[in-house]
Amino acid sequence: MYRLGEREHHHRKLYTLLALFAVVVITIFFSAKHFLTPETDLGKTPAAVVTNVSYDQTKQQRIDEPYFTMSIPASWKVGSINAEAPKPMYIWQGTVGEDKNRWISVYVDASLQSLAVNRAVHIQAAGSTINVIGTTSDNCTSFTGAASSTTGKSPAKWETIDFLCDSGNYERDVVGTVSPDGLNNVNLVGTSKGSHRYFFTYTDNSNQPDFSIFTDALKSLKAK
Repeated sequence: MYRLGEREHHHRKLYTLLALFAVVVITIFFSAKHFLTPETDLGKTPAAVVTNVSYDQTKQQRIDEPYFTMSIPASWKVGSINAEAPKPMYIWQGTVGEDKNRWISVYVDASLQSLAVNRAVHIQAAGSTINVIGTTSDNCTSFTGAASSTTGKSPAKWETIDFLCDSGNYERDVVGTVSPDGLNNVNLVGTSKGSHRYFFTYTDNSNQPDFSIFTDALKSLKAK
């Protein structure tokens, strides 16, 4: 039997259910958004830090002597090391930091048949300049294979070239040049001074020896 108002009551009930459903859905949505949103505040992204690394090469000075010119570190000065025997014609020594324990000695037309060193570097004459061949050797006592004589010196070879190893003073770090021109000798021919015999040593008593100072100086040398 049809009853007045029954249909309208049915629709009201349906609307009520739909409204409740909508409320539930909205509640679930906002609850989920709240719980799924990270609470950690990382703050602003820091600006990128750029570090510039520069390698400042050692400044050089050009020394000008009667027989040759050569480049050495700018802070080095003429030295007065008296322990060298025989005494070289020229000595330059460092004046800053570890360089204070380093010096280069140059001999010109000297008789050096008995001068012994601890390390060797192979050089060859190229007219008025020098070619450095290879690297500086280890302490010669590690490869001579011979005991020192009563003089504390042992015959040695570095890259097939003869030199005298200072086996009696093996704790030193004296580097000497060796060349095919003969023992403790390289012949350079300058444009004005002609041919002369040269020999070079480098002593490094620092905590961290730097043999590149010596090889760079040799490469820069030019006989007059």
